Amino acid sequence: MRRRGVTMIEMVAVITVLVGVTGIAIPLLGNDAGSKLGAAAMMLRDDLEQVRYRTLADPSNPLALVLYEDGRGWRITPLQNTTTPIERHDGGRWSVTFGEDRAAGFQNVRIEADTEMVWFDSRGVLGLDDKPTIRLSLDERRRSLDIGLVTGLVRISSP
Repeated sequence: MRRRGVTMIEMVAVITVLVGVTGIAIPLLGNDAGSKLGAAAMMLRDDLEQVRYRTLADPSNPLALVLYEDGRGWRITPLQNTTTPIERHDGGRWSVTFGEDRAAGFQNVRIEADTEMVWFDSRGVLGLDDKPTIRLSLDERRRSLDIGLVTGLVRISSP
């Protein structure tokens, strides 16, 4: 006698594939502003961590992350010369401007901060006396970056 139907293993396989496809599709179709803002916040966090790690690796050549006055981006520079960005591994200058190059999709994101520059000392400790307030905004959405004074670790949060 032949049974018609689906085994439990086949059902689990189909559900797993559907969940995987849904997991990929929802962020692509979902909240565009939230996705852009989250990606911009992660890019800024990653660059802050680059500044910290590179300073730890070579304390004689400390770096700084300098925020643009217009709130449209930042650059990573030597701490002694904050006007010229350092070179990236691909030969380009290490600067980010929303709406251009690798930040082309973030044209309306803005940064607000109570400092114009963030740097770390040779131990990876934040080089400022007070924790900086750094916020990114897009439309009505906001993300904040919290930098640990002693640890130097960067955390992204939604206010």
